[in-house]
Amino acid sequence: MKSSNRDFLINLIAQMMVFATNMIISFFFTPFIISKLGTEAYGFIGLVNNFVSYLSVITIALNSLAGRFITLSYHKNDEKKVREYYSSVFFADTFIGIIVLIASVILCINIQSLINIPDSLVKDVKITVILAFFSSAISLVGVVFGVAAFIKNKLYMNSLAQMTANITRVLILVVSFWLFVPHMWYYSIAAICTGLITMTLQYCITKKLLPEIKIKREYFNLKRVLEILKSGIWVSLESLNKMLQTGLDLLVTNLFVNPSAMGLFSIAKQIPVVLAQIPQLVANVFNPELAKLYAENKKEELIEKFKFTINFLSFMMIVPLIGFVVFGKEFYTLWLNGKSVEEINTIQILSILTVLPLLVNAYVEGLYYANTLTNKIKGSVIITTIFSVASIGTEFLLLKATSFNPLIIIAGTSSCFMIVRHAIVTPLYCSHVLNLPKLTFYPALIKSILISCVIYALFEAIRRFAVINSWLTFMLVCACAGIVGYIVVLILLFNKNERKKVIQMIFKRKSR
Repeated sequence: MKSSNRDFLINLIAQMMVFATNMIISFFFTPFIISKLGTEAYGFIGLVNNFVSYLSVITIALNSLAGRFITLSYHKNDEKKVREYYSSVFFADTFIGIIVLIASVILCINIQSLINIPDSLVKDVKITVILAFFSSAISLVGVVFGVAAFIKNKLYMNSLAQMTANITRVLILVVSFWLFVPHMWYYSIAAICTGLITMTLQYCITKKLLPEIKIKREYFNLKRVLEILKSGIWVSLESLNKMLQTGLDLLVTNLFVNPSAMGLFSIAKQIPVVLAQIPQLVANVFNPELAKLYAENKKEELIEKFKFTINFLSFMMIVPLIGFVVFGKEFYTLWLNGKSVEEINTIQILSILTVLPLLVNAYVEGLYYANTLTNKIKGSVIITTIFSVASIGTEFLLLKATSFNPLIIIAGTSSCFMIVRHAIVTPLYCSHVLNLPKLTFYPALIKSILISCVIYALFEAIRRFAVINSWLTFMLVCACAGIVGYIVVLILLFNKNERKKVIQMIFKRKSR
């Protein structure tokens, strides 16, 4: 237990440090980059990144479950399968990376016929597309090198590699935008360097943790690739669902509104996208132990661990998410002081609509791994596909048939459908794949939502009485609200024994 708590704490701290570096980059760089490039150009950076994510719908079929197959084979001491899965995934990803580069050339040639681009930005957008896809290809090749730290439950090693790469990314962006004529493709250059550094460091980690695993051509087995793809195809469809609900928003804004509105939407998504990383990072810390428990067929311990992830994620996320909703306008006013009151109001509304689904999804993020562990993804994907198609269909219908604010339609429609999906589909399907009563996870989820309402009322009362007119007062008010909020959440969310467990897990070492 001592070793388990220590590993959890180290992994959690490392993941949070990665999040902190990403938040710092977003916080300090977004206003700086907007001032250098302008709102329109900044919007195209987000749009190009979305284009890259569209390709992930295909690549995720292999890579989302590669770690699962390699890890379970390793814990079952099946060395032959470990070697075959490892090498097969590497060579398959290398082939896909080549296809990605070809796709980038085709997209670059036809980009002007697909989206609205001001003439002054056409060249920059094309260069950004080519470089962004090249960066994606590098990341694909290096995916398999991240598995070793997962298998050994040493995720902090991957986190340190990511932090090193992020620091390099910051330096490249600072030097580029400070010393040279601003171009949006500097982001893609920085991403390429980040990918190369991450891949190199994770390769070194693999050599250290699993020196017996080597990539060899004779280990390639197409059967292993097809085995992963057979299960991963459903993950791809799940990724397609996410793309339909959130990944198309900038593209739809570009086509139905204009590039300037797309720029505002891109700004509004910046902080929510970073906040969305927290539950993903924290949930990942639990996954190695969940995989080990599942491989060892310890069902009761596995179920308890899943329940604990809901409470722990709620404890981590209620305060920052509700805080962002309540104090968002004051934050944007200080952060983007060059924007008009109307623009700030638009950005705030869009950001709230973007973050609202997280208020449910963040709490149940850890449950998604049950689908991966049990390799039962099909049913969840079919249900969420129905939600996704209904969402995008409703969105286009409202855009065509009404005169309502199109930005609100684009952001709000997907949010409504996502909230329903996260609140209903995820807990039900997790119970189903684990052969549990259907309502097993609902008490914890409902409790988290009710506590969120309490924290909202508390923070809103603080905001009404506080006078926020500078960064100093903003940070002081938020710090005080955050401390009070976490104390209230700790008291309301956990019972006495659970509070003791959380405190011991984070601050103490249990005896052997």
